[in-house]
Amino acid sequence: MKKENLLGEAVDLAKSRYLEGEVMHLTKSRLEALTDGIFAFSMTLLVIGISIPAKADLVQSTPFVANLLLSLYSDFFHYVLAFLILGAFWLSHHIELHPVSRLNRTYVWLNMGTLMFVALLPFSTQFSGAFPNVPLGQIVFELNLFALGMGMFLQWKYATGKDRLVEPGMTPGFVRQVGARALVVPLVSLLAVLIALTGKTWSTAVYLRSFLRSSMSSSAGRGGRQNLRRLCARAPKSESM
Repeated sequence: MKKENLLGEAVDLAKSRYLEGEVMHLTKSRLEALTDGIFAFSMTLLVIGISIPAKADLVQSTPFVANLLLSLYSDFFHYVLAFLILGAFWLSHHIELHPVSRLNRTYVWLNMGTLMFVALLPFSTQFSGAFPNVPLGQIVFELNLFALGMGMFLQWKYATGKDRLVEPGMTPGFVRQVGARALVVPLVSLLAVLIALTGKTWSTAVYLRSFLRSSMSSSAGRGGRQNLRRLCARAPKSESM
């Protein structure tokens, strides 16, 4: 009888760990490591989109080199813009993931979907830089950022809905604030797409102003910092592999 009870408890424990996403050692620390790696790799790949034309080194003159640099303005602009936006997304992901105390399969796959668009950004950045005077080139970049931003928003809404994956105690204002910040880039992206559809080729410039005034920063405001400090104080240490 005692063995049957122990077996039942073991089965219940296994089921609970499966439902919480811990099967196959799937812990929060592993998800963070994967996320950090993909963000870092994508931010590094962005610079590959800035390429010097073939055989350009055959002309060794200052005026030619100066004109060559000027001709790459679109590539440099999209590189800097995408790098800053990815940096802001990475900081936001840290803010969103920190209160998460447990995982389940749905949340993990939402995170995977978001990372798919993170990994796609070097391509869309290079594509838009290669076609600076074609609105469609800009739309590809803007839709990539829209999908990435919506992925971040859906992760936060899923994790905090009914305190599904977070510990009770976060203020509703903090939850709304982080959710609103996650919607900044998707909304700006929709605006940029609408501008591009009118035939304008400068639609991606709207991200600059939005980035400078963006609430997507490492600080989540006074209420957010208080929530994060409280969560840091009581959160368990991340499990290792």
